[in-house]
Amino acid sequence: MRAPHYTYRTAVVGALAPQEASRVMGEHLSCSGIHVAKDPKPSVLSGDARKLWLAAYENANGYYNPGNDPKNQKTAKATAWKTVRLFFAQEGKNWVRRAALPPVGQGPVTFLGTPGDLVDLGALLEYTYIDADANLQICRFPDSDSPPLFWSPRNRTLYVFPTAESQACAKPDPWGTSAVMFRRWAQREAKCERVFDVPEVDVQLLGNMDTLIYRSDKWHDKNPDPNVAGSQEYIHQLGDGVGLWQSAGNPPGAIVMTGGCLDVEERGIIH
Repeated sequence: MRAPHYTYRTAVVGALAPQEASRVMGEHLSCSGIHVAKDPKPSVLSGDARKLWLAAYENANGYYNPGNDPKNQKTAKATAWKTVRLFFAQEGKNWVRRAALPPVGQGPVTFLGTPGDLVDLGALLEYTYIDADANLQICRFPDSDSPPLFWSPRNRTLYVFPTAESQACAKPDPWGTSAVMFRRWAQREAKCERVFDVPEVDVQLLGNMDTLIYRSDKWHDKNPDPNVAGSQEYIHQLGDGVGLWQSAGNPPGAIVMTGGCLDVEERGIIH
C-alpha cells in the first residue's frame, strides 16, 4: 500500500468574481483540432480578460519559472492563455466572460467504471490543473512513493490509482492491445502483466488539466526500481479541454485525466 498522503497547494489568481456555471463539459472537453494556432500577444486583450491573463501569468511564472528560464516562461504564458480561453470567449475583437466550469466543489460526479486494459507509462510525480476560480492547483507525490501513470488506448484516458495494490506478474499476450501499445511507447517488449482491483469510487470534475510531470524508463532497459528512480523526467503541458476527474481522499483513490485531443504516441503524451 502506498503512503496515504501527497502535497497540495493553490496558486491564487483571485481575478475573477464568482459566476454560476452555465455548462460543464461542452466544447471545452472535446477535441477542437490538433493543429493549435499560436497564442497571440496579451496586448489583444482588454478589461477583465487582460487582468486574468496577467494574474494567471504571474502565478504560473512564479511556479514554473523560478530560475527565469525562457523555456519555462513559455509554459507560464501558455497557462495564462489556457486560463483566459477557459473563462472568456472571443467575439470579434472583444473577449466575453463565460462560465466554463462548475463552482469549486460542485462539479458533476460520476462512477469511475472500468478502465479496461492499461499501459504503464511511468511514475507520476506532479500534476496541475485550473479550477473554477481560475486558480492553479498543484498536486505532487513524494519522489519515493510516486504511483504509476496508466494510459487506456480504448478510452484515450490517463488513469492513476495511488492506493491500488498490484498482484503477481503474469506473462502478457504479445499481440494484446496493451502489449502492442507498450511496445510503441517504451521501444521494448512487455515482460509483465499485472492485475489489480480498480477502486469502486465516484470521481468529480475538478477543473481543466494544465501540466503533468512523470518519470519513465522508455527507450531504455527496464528500470527495476518501483518508482523508476533515476530515469528521465518529463513535463507535458496538456492542450485545451483535458478535464481532471478525481475521487475523495488523500491521496485520492482514482485520478482521471480525459478529454480534448489527449493521446499517446511513441514520442510521448501529446495534446
